[in-house]
Amino acid sequence: MRKIHFTGRAYSFLVALSILTFSCISESETPLNEDLTVEKEIAEEVVTGGENLRKGDFYRYQEKFSNSIFPFGTESGFYLPGTGVGNATFIGKSLSFINQKALDPITTEGAPVSLVFAEELAALGITNLSDDIHSVTVDKKGNALFFSSGTNNGVPVSEDRVEFEAEVTVVGGMGIFENASGSGKVTGFYNPYTGAGESSIVAELMFK
Repeated sequence: MRKIHFTGRAYSFLVALSILTFSCISESETPLNEDLTVEKEIAEEVVTGGENLRKGDFYRYQEKFSNSIFPFGTESGFYLPGTGVGNATFIGKSLSFINQKALDPITTEGAPVSLVFAEELAALGITNLSDDIHSVTVDKKGNALFFSSGTNNGVPVSEDRVEFEAEVTVVGGMGIFENASGSGKVTGFYNPYTGAGESSIVAELMFK
């Protein structure tokens, strides 16, 4: 697969800003902090193999991120990749990497995240991702959850706000999410002029 290289200072600056924010942000400053206590206790069972963990059972998973989108066009189409900083069930403070391909001005579909972020993900120990992985949520310990997303339907609600939702499928992961599966929905919004926005995922997650 051909690697897409960004040009210009904006991309380098915004990616660096997201990673710097991820390193410095405190747990109390990130979303969902109050919702993670029970899920972190479950995560400890996942790590230690405690008796409360039942393989094959579903657990509620939730994440929320503040995102920066970097739109660009190529010969193969127009893409909307981005990074996010926020919180996720089981792992707390996390980074996200996403990629979407525009079908029209307000509709997108999932695109390979490694098409854009292969180097950044490799630096976090994540390599050889398949093309059906469109977003990755990862913490500093290398726990990562992989998502495939369906058609993302946007609805303009004002000049500077587009809201969206899409179905997502969990297609594995690393660390405590190795061999995870499940499905859910992503919802959120973005500013089409600045690329700033937020997204949330709620899913049912199974550990195999």
